[in-house]
Amino acid sequence: MHLHHATDAIRTQAAHSPLAPACETHAWPLLCLHAGASAVFSAVLLPPAGWPLALACCLLTVAMLLRALRTSALQPGRSTVSGSALLMLDLAIFLLCYALRETDASWHASAFCILLAAPYAGITRHLLGGASLAIAASLVWLCLQDALQAGSAATLLLLNLTGICIGHGQQRQRRAHVLQHAILAEQAVRDHLTGCYNRRYLDEHLLDAELARSQRHGLCLTAILCDLDHFKRINDVHGHAAGDAVLRAFAGRLGNATRHGIDSVVRHGGEEFLLILPETDLAGGVRLAERLRDGLAQHIGTTASFGVASLACVPDSQVPGAAALVAAADKLLYQAKHAGRNCVRAAMLDAL
Repeated sequence: MHLHHATDAIRTQAAHSPLAPACETHAWPLLCLHAGASAVFSAVLLPPAGWPLALACCLLTVAMLLRALRTSALQPGRSTVSGSALLMLDLAIFLLCYALRETDASWHASAFCILLAAPYAGITRHLLGGASLAIAASLVWLCLQDALQAGSAATLLLLNLTGICIGHGQQRQRRAHVLQHAILAEQAVRDHLTGCYNRRYLDEHLLDAELARSQRHGLCLTAILCDLDHFKRINDVHGHAAGDAVLRAFAGRLGNATRHGIDSVVRHGGEEFLLILPETDLAGGVRLAERLRDGLAQHIGTTASFGVASLACVPDSQVPGAAALVAAADKLLYQAKHAGRNCVRAAMLDAL
């Protein structure tokens, strides 16, 4: 995958991914505070004679909070539903308190602002969810007002709409920050010209991780080191721009021929590319190398040589290091070059 394609994929994913699912690490303390405020309001604002109703509201709020937290731990994808249900319950309790005790208007206005701060702060999965809760609750509260209190209710509704706009701006800033971080992280492990993984990522993470996984599960691991033949001649005759175009075209063919999400294509240096093929034996590596070699001159104007080294891992056994696998592929590539180029040389690592 070329780098700009990878960056476009990151942008698309970030644009469509929600930023603040309910009960995520940064949101669940606010959700607990929201539920606690609702329980306190039901205990304080309900008429004294209505203590059974207040107790029922408190117990229901606690039960919904525990359900939301447990869902977040066991089924993160469904945590949004539980968190939003708890928010709606809290607002319903507040409106019930107001309907039964509407004399304390100032208390209710302050409490209502506190309860509506939570959706803006990111408890709900989508901004639209928080906005819907705030507007719906505000409209219901507005309908409960008499003519003398309508002005205050309308002012509170306006403040809620302002909060929605502020929350939307914060969401956009967070999305831009996440997107920028993801792009920088992707660029740190990619070659800027071809979009393949770079040598640093190979040495620091990729190869050791794949070797450890192959050894843990007793799988084969194959490495193909390929080098464009007479590449210097292309640069000398046609210029470096043409050489860069050939490198990008070759990298594209390598990426299209390998399994997305399983195999890895690394620009090993200059015109050399390294393919890391998990769960692939020597015969599979040779077939891929021959398929890549066949017709290469017709498609990109030059040929390539390939060295294929494979390692059969056995669980709990001592295996050569990751560097030994690449060194073996390099040795086989050297043999292919001396055999006349445009050919494949392959061997098992323990046979070298």
